[in-house]
Amino acid sequence: MLGSALCQLYHNKHKVHAFHRDKECFTACSADYSLDLTDTSKVDDVFNQIYPDLVIHCASLISLERCEQNPDLAISANVSVTENIAKLCSAETKLVYISTDQVYGETADYSEANEALQPVNQYGKTKLLGEQKVQDLCSNHLIVRTNIFGWNVKPDRISSAEWIYNSLRNGQKITLFNDYTFSPIYTKYLGEIIMRLVDMDFTGVINVGSPTPCSKCDFGQQLAEIFGFNQSLISKGSMKQHPFSAKRNPKLDLKVQKINDISLSPPDYRKSIDKFSQDKPQ
Repeated sequence: MLGSALCQLYHNKHKVHAFHRDKECFTACSADYSLDLTDTSKVDDVFNQIYPDLVIHCASLISLERCEQNPDLAISANVSVTENIAKLCSAETKLVYISTDQVYGETADYSEANEALQPVNQYGKTKLLGEQKVQDLCSNHLIVRTNIFGWNVKPDRISSAEWIYNSLRNGQKITLFNDYTFSPIYTKYLGEIIMRLVDMDFTGVINVGSPTPCSKCDFGQQLAEIFGFNQSLISKGSMKQHPFSAKRNPKLDLKVQKINDISLSPPDYRKSIDKFSQDKPQ
């Protein structure tokens, strides 16, 4: 989802090489490569062909449940792959690593200055280990902690925001958590901020998300309002009553003071939803 959005944003101004796992590429780019990122030799061969000056690594196993149920797979997808890519990025290649708000775990400090991170699930743990690999192996790096939503280009994929949209469009009643807050940002807004950070030659860790947190229920209500759907279709629910195998932190309110200090203020989640609506596929 994020990879395709980045390709759409960048391909008119830059030579974009897209890595994917499918038989065909579903987005605009200069060239694409179908490969398994765990195949180190294949990835190495492709890097030696294109000599990238910028790599945005946004591939990972993002399902909290799958990561929890298969920690070895999570380590392979989120740590080993990241380690291999970081090794290939020389001092001339800037590596942008897309991390997650899930690295914060249960904490009172959701800022980049917090060095005592204790993620509560395997996904967060493996993404934090990925961050550490990037920091250890690639001096010219940018680590972005975020929580995204957007449109999928693949026919068999659907994001949580798309599920809410489809359900409400079809008049279906849904229940959304009122006791889970986060700081979501639309994929293309994130892509614009990433490129501005790259142009500034920013290095290090940075949070990028809505300055105003919202609950899942708030998010759904705002989406319904913008699209003109019936908001009464949405009921409030509790995450505590849902039988997840992976533990969730109910509060993931990213602190975005650091990015505000460099005059790159991320949009409020309501503005992100509005842009999401404008980009709705025909």
